[in-house]
Amino acid sequence: MTDGETAAMSDLIQSLRQLSFFAPLSDDILRKVARVLYQRTYSPGQVIVLEGEPCQAVYFVAQGLVRTRRMSLEGREQVLAYLGPGQSFGLAPAVDNGRNPATVDAVTEAALYIIPCHHFRQLMRYEPDLAMAVLRQLAAEVRRLSDMVEDLALHPVSTRLARFLLTQAEGGQPHRSWTQEEIAAQIGTVREVVGRTLRAFAAAGLIRRQRGRLVVVDREGLQREAAGG
Repeated sequence: MTDGETAAMSDLIQSLRQLSFFAPLSDDILRKVARVLYQRTYSPGQVIVLEGEPCQAVYFVAQGLVRTRRMSLEGREQVLAYLGPGQSFGLAPAVDNGRNPATVDAVTEAALYIIPCHHFRQLMRYEPDLAMAVLRQLAAEVRRLSDMVEDLALHPVSTRLARFLLTQAEGGQPHRSWTQEEIAAQIGTVREVVGRTLRAFAAAGLIRRQRGRLVVVDREGLQREAAGG
């Protein structure tokens, strides 16, 4: 390597180490990762991967926000997650050589580190620490999706919406203004039900709309709704 290439490699390794997935890995592993990845920036709304497509790569968010979602045959959308810096997608199809389980698109301008699937599999085969990092990530995803299934199956829309509003108020998601359609996709219902429930919350004095945003007025009351009563 030239001095310039060595410096660029060192900078890339330091950038990778800032991401939670790569932080525990050794410089030697990160150097091998850096040799096979490339970077790409996506515009807001641009589709990154499509549900059902064969695995092409594993993706790690360096900057920005992306959304993973699934669509039913009837056109109903369910948002699975919003992913920010340090988070990843595409690990499952990279491991089992299956198809992408969800569509992923950019919510904001998003810079991604991308590793082609065949390179990623090869790295996992020879680097146990990387393979363990993948297993930890997949285990966390199983737990998160299990909680989501429980929430959708066992709790009414009013409870799910109250929890969503409290999460936003507490900064659990990047600060932004949500449309009723986006909220519906996030909590697993339809826009009309979200609108009706928001009006009920407002009439009960739990929330108000301020400059296009929903503001929590009665946190304790909303917490009671979030607890299921």
